[in-house]
Amino acid sequence: MGKLILCAGKIADKPFVFPLSGTKVYSIEELCCYIYNNIYEITADMFDETLVAWLRDEAGMKVIAGKLETMIAIGSSLKDIVISIMCSCDYYTENEIKTLLSILNDIENLPYHGRQKQKADMNLKYGRYAQARKEYDKILTGGSFLKLTPEEYGNILHNRSIACFYTGAYREALMGFKDAYSRNGNKESLKHYLFALLINNQIAEFDREVQALGLTEEYIEELKSSVSAAYAHAGGTQEYAEVEKMRKYSTDSEALIFASGKLREWKNRFREGNV
Repeated sequence: MGKLILCAGKIADKPFVFPLSGTKVYSIEELCCYIYNNIYEITADMFDETLVAWLRDEAGMKVIAGKLETMIAIGSSLKDIVISIMCSCDYYTENEIKTLLSILNDIENLPYHGRQKQKADMNLKYGRYAQARKEYDKILTGGSFLKLTPEEYGNILHNRSIACFYTGAYREALMGFKDAYSRNGNKESLKHYLFALLINNQIAEFDREVQALGLTEEYIEELKSSVSAAYAHAGGTQEYAEVEKMRKYSTDSEALIFASGKLREWKNRFREGNV
């Protein structure tokens, strides 16, 4: 977990793995520590039969495992489930748990679209771009979008466009950033839109836009330099090396075998929402 945690409880042989972040925990103390420090990422669907089984069979916490199983069955709130787990060991003080309770109350009082966006943002943060895109679409196509301010709508479009970019929908991402900026007026959305124009090699459109917006030559050069630096960095990545490796195969059949393997790998990542 990246820090020293004093564990009084049993250390599990097999870890519990948080589905979004992939973080592994080996004790009830590590579980509580992760929840406490990532409370805005915690969603009710993280608490399921997998966690119940781990608490019972691996962490030796049969009482809390049974309690959690009942709470899941009756549909207890996220707040009640989290506090029950946090109180199952003495890792955090009463005041610290009260602070956490206050945060949970704030989360619980978020409007429905706020909780939806939280879930989508977490998928985006951890690289589950296909799933993030689906979650943003639920907000933008459901009744919730009517309650959004122009800025909130634009911010969701911005994040959705990032997900589109990483799933290969470059044109859709480009138009999304442009629409986002027209709604939220956020300079970051504008920058992403201009980046997308350069990456899509729409130089004439880029020139028209920067002229219409009255952007300085210094800002324009900074944008172009950033894109050049990104291309240079991409040239040193593992993915680029794999493509270059395919080009160097001596026969078409060898290249085809290699490419087929990579396609299977990428398809599996896409189905899992990890692209």
